[in-house]
Amino acid sequence: MIIGTPKEVKENETRVAMNPIWAKRLVDAGHEVWIQESAGKNSGFSDEDYIAAGAKVAGTAEEIYAKAEFITKVKELQPQEFGLIREDQMIMTWFHLAEDYDKPMAQALVDQKSIGLSMELIVLDDGSRPTMKPMSDIAGSMAMLESVKYCQTVNGGTGLLLRKVYGLPTPRIVVLGGGYAGFNAAQVAVGLGLQVTIIEASWNRIDYLKAAIPEADVVLYEAHALEKLLTDCDVFINCIYPSPEPGKREPLVTRATVKKMKKCSLIMDIAGAEIVETSHYTTLGEPTFTEEGILHYCVPNMPSLCPKTATEALLMITGPYILNIANKGLKQAATDDPAIRRCISTLKGQIVHPEIGINQEMPYVEFDLSMLD
Repeated sequence: MIIGTPKEVKENETRVAMNPIWAKRLVDAGHEVWIQESAGKNSGFSDEDYIAAGAKVAGTAEEIYAKAEFITKVKELQPQEFGLIREDQMIMTWFHLAEDYDKPMAQALVDQKSIGLSMELIVLDDGSRPTMKPMSDIAGSMAMLESVKYCQTVNGGTGLLLRKVYGLPTPRIVVLGGGYAGFNAAQVAVGLGLQVTIIEASWNRIDYLKAAIPEADVVLYEAHALEKLLTDCDVFINCIYPSPEPGKREPLVTRATVKKMKKCSLIMDIAGAEIVETSHYTTLGEPTFTEEGILHYCVPNMPSLCPKTATEALLMITGPYILNIANKGLKQAATDDPAIRRCISTLKGQIVHPEIGINQEMPYVEFDLSMLD
């Protein structure tokens, strides 16, 4: 199989979907690997590294898309890529098509009859999403580290040092969501000596968090309790994502609650939008804005701040899936692995994932393995 990795074109996206280690494994398995020139530069991989691994380097994205049967990317397709994708070409990336903000991309995949493999929809039998864990770990850590930075006056903050300083009140951090991202955000905050409260809805997860981070307060989610905690915190870190289900997208943190927060506080929102009513997506180029007197940071791809670590962590999870599909072909790989079946989002000019069809308000059919014949 011919596998191609273009350079990411989303603004400030620095990760790459293929590293030299996995390029070599694919080549050793008999496959042909193409990398766009300088695609791995920001992650610390030179073109020479890929060539030494047996991969081939192409000068343009057009060449990559024209050659490859299987495209591997990190972030969703950008408008300039819509016309490059081809019929029956597999594209594995974080599409986030189950969110309702990018109907043109879904339409492009349908129109071009490409095969969309949504990394965020790789779901194991226990309900976990393995590709999300390493990026959530990094995003949670970066959320706290970026909070330290954006509380500084030079970055628009009020000059609060997010560190325990004896003789002064300890800054208060509230983390909404005790999953992978929230756990890592809280770990970093505790390491800085801060007063940390994690708000979590699952009793099982609460028990785990209490044992894993005993220095933090862990409380059960309840709307009134959340509002009370936010009015007294210095940094609020949202670590949960909106529900993909229609009709369940009301913000958990309302504008009225944001108005009650201290004017010296910071909202760090890793979801970027929908959970906090005053949040909207920002980029690493322009990460912050002020709303209701509160500084907001709403970058949804914070792992791009540390692309070498993020790329290596990502390939630990996606590499085996890429190799499996390349070795067996999509039909056999999907037959053998239910997680691969679950991530097939578009096929033969149709949306084949109900979650995507419903949220995009587009026609869809239920996926069946016979569609891969």
